[in-house]
Amino acid sequence: MKLPMKLNIHDALKGAVVAAAMALGLGAGPALAEWPEKLISLYIGFNPGGQSDLLGRALATAMSEELGVPVNVINKPGAAGGVALAGLRAMPADGYSLQFNPSQTITLTPALQKVVPFSIDDFDYAGMLTSFDSALVAPASAPFDDFQGMLDYVRANPGTLYAPVSASTRFFATEIARANDLDIGILPVNGGQGVINALLGGQAMLAYSGGIHHRYPDQMKVIAALTARRNIGSPDVPTINELGIPIGMDLQTVLIAPKGLPEDVLAKLSDMLADVAGNEGFREVAASMFAPIDYRDAAQAREEMYTQLESNLAIMKAAGIEPQ
Repeated sequence: MKLPMKLNIHDALKGAVVAAAMALGLGAGPALAEWPEKLISLYIGFNPGGQSDLLGRALATAMSEELGVPVNVINKPGAAGGVALAGLRAMPADGYSLQFNPSQTITLTPALQKVVPFSIDDFDYAGMLTSFDSALVAPASAPFDDFQGMLDYVRANPGTLYAPVSASTRFFATEIARANDLDIGILPVNGGQGVINALLGGQAMLAYSGGIHHRYPDQMKVIAALTARRNIGSPDVPTINELGIPIGMDLQTVLIAPKGLPEDVLAKLSDMLADVAGNEGFREVAASMFAPIDYRDAAQAREEMYTQLESNLAIMKAAGIEPQ
């Protein structure tokens, strides 16, 4: 009968240490921390007070509730979110630096500018959350109530000022002017708050709004929807396409991360956005601005970004506009 092999005390101790290390998640290499375990920075590429900022702050609150960690909003305005995106591009892809921004900054800017410090492929997209009621708006006191009335007014008042929130939204005024042989002046402003100040302060007669005008229903009116579909908040107002100028562009808010985000983190962020889409607090803020919930998961968001870029390039080509 074969006797059992004598146990080597050193092997036994080694095995016990390895087992304990594995149980503690130490293993042979450094442990990967469970995401998230610390504060998340959420960049907003606009000044405080506009639609992107207000939706972003509501998102940050809901994200903190869903993920169980603080979410700090950092406003980094400039170039309709382009300044913040250029910075985000260089940040670690670890899930702790994110940006909430309109898709158009990435999907329209390349159609207008030859040199852009980022592209669709420089980022990962956790998902899309809401759509915008983008519109051409005027103060309630304006002596016109519709698009034709606006055209007549501008013909009688050359140089009427239009306030865009960025170079890309200036395009709508220049195309309306070109199509109707008008002289529309440009008054650059910073974000949604700048639009409010320009219109209500009497500095401009027309402006681009991504939806912030809905917060001032008695002080602003919609002249035309600048989306391909009619605005949710003003369904009786025609789109710019219906008015004979086919430049309407739909856009969504998108949660953006530096390229190379771990797949499990990207999946968690995408699932989190789905939960935020049903979050009562977030839905109340979105509803107050007539920002329709329009959730897309990570894969759908990336596909939509490419679709929008192709559509926007085609719109610019048809308008005879080359990137400058």
